[in-house]
Amino acid sequence: MARKQEIKTVSFVHIGDELVNTDDLNDDQRRRLATWLKTTYLNTLFQGKAEFFESGEGDSQESRHGVK
Repeated sequence: MARKQEIKTVSFVHIGDELVNTDDLNDDQRRRLATWLKTTYLNTLFQGKAEFFESGEGDSQESRHGVK
């Protein structure tokens, strides 16, 4: 019978020159990290077909694409 073994994973991100455990991030930092991960994944998956980016307040698609 196979022996059960617990696996623990730990992740870190660079904030400036410092490595920070992702468990220690505040809510805003977690949201920004999640947005970066998702947009990076989607841009890689749909490379040459679509471009994904974080929308900011006051940004419209028209201003992002130069359409008036």
